[in-house]
Amino acid sequence: MLWNTAIVLLMTVASLMIARLAARATLYADADAELRAGANEVVYALQDLYPNLEAVIGEIRRMARSHEERGWFVQFLTEDGQTLWKSVHCPTSVANFPPSNLHREENIVQVGPYRYVRLRIARPRLPVYHVRVGFYTTGLDDRLSALVRQLIVVGGVLVLLTPVVGWWLAQRATQPVADILHIAEHLRPTRLGDRLPVRGNRDELDTLARTINRLLDQVASHVDRQEQFVADAAHELRGPVAAIQSSLEVALSKERKPSDYQATIEDTLHETRQLARLTNDLLLLAEGGAAAAAPPVASVDLTPLVRQAASMFAGVAEDRGVHLTADLRGDVRVAGDAGYLRQVCSNLLDNAIRFTKAGGSVCLTLEQDHARREAILGVADTGCGIEEQNLPRVFDRFFQADAARDRGNIARGGGLGLAISKAIVERHGGRIEVASRLGHGTTFTVSLPLA
Repeated sequence: MLWNTAIVLLMTVASLMIARLAARATLYADADAELRAGANEVVYALQDLYPNLEAVIGEIRRMARSHEERGWFVQFLTEDGQTLWKSVHCPTSVANFPPSNLHREENIVQVGPYRYVRLRIARPRLPVYHVRVGFYTTGLDDRLSALVRQLIVVGGVLVLLTPVVGWWLAQRATQPVADILHIAEHLRPTRLGDRLPVRGNRDELDTLARTINRLLDQVASHVDRQEQFVADAAHELRGPVAAIQSSLEVALSKERKPSDYQATIEDTLHETRQLARLTNDLLLLAEGGAAAAAPPVASVDLTPLVRQAASMFAGVAEDRGVHLTADLRGDVRVAGDAGYLRQVCSNLLDNAIRFTKAGGSVCLTLEQDHARREAILGVADTGCGIEEQNLPRVFDRFFQADAARDRGNIARGGGLGLAISKAIVERHGGRIEVASRLGHGTTFTVSLPLA
């Protein structure tokens, strides 16, 4: 506001000075034009009436009298500057002021408060004469002063209004920023639903508010996911821990046979392995999130990697009565980490076999999409399938679809395999998709950029 006021004040002063100079130049230019016109009347009279100088002087006297109310005066001089005639109102300071630059045809001179135009009259067959036509500039100065006084009043009003208007504009411009700061200062992790106001003006402040709101949405979503993850992890860890604690308490409640203690130890070891597996999966998810910004660079041949995974699960599939086939077409190379990619393939095969009943089949395929320069890994089963409303959530951590829970004697998974697979695939710049029909089977498709 202060800068704005200072700038307006300087501009007002500069405008007043420029306006005064322009008005003075215009007034004096108009006055000089009128004086030239009067001097030309003397020239015409001399041309018409010469050699009768008395008649010429009479005409000059008539012209001088007609302009007396305007403060004009006239002086008629010879070539060497001698006065032949002067009007009654011709000031002594002008009459006695020696002519200068007599060789010039026109000369404009300011003598004190008087201004005059001197013309050199040189015509064929006529002697050279000079004529001075002037006036008092006091009237012009008075008009100029009146104009300046009006401009000063206008400038004063501007100077007085500028701070008020500047303050109002400054408040109007900074209030949205103040609102944003006020809300930002009161944002708390427990109030992640607060958002910055969007005024709808489509200006930079609205753009800033929308950008911050999008960031707050992402933060709130991330916090919600983390809270849900912690809750789910605690829930999943509580079961094995409670089972271990219960088994040990029962074993210690009274004296038992060695075979009972051995059975208790075996049950505890099984639950411990489940805990270790769940812990490793959680660590892998955390590692994948932390290293997501580091893209893999090593070239990996997927064909032997996928063939090895198929061989590893062949015995499990046979034991459960599931027919496992592998269709691998040529060498397929991608940029990535062999260990992580092997885990993706193992997780998908493990899911497919566990969710497929005896007599069903699991088909593992690997091929190249040359048009899109991608490696396509597919795992299709004829298992129980997934309900359509649950498909968007199959990659969530700890998510277990209802159809997936009804598995008879099949060991229950930790609920992290697909989440881990998705994290690994996205870290490699690829994508994982699922298609399923309840009661008909499920197909997972992994697309990875070719090396």
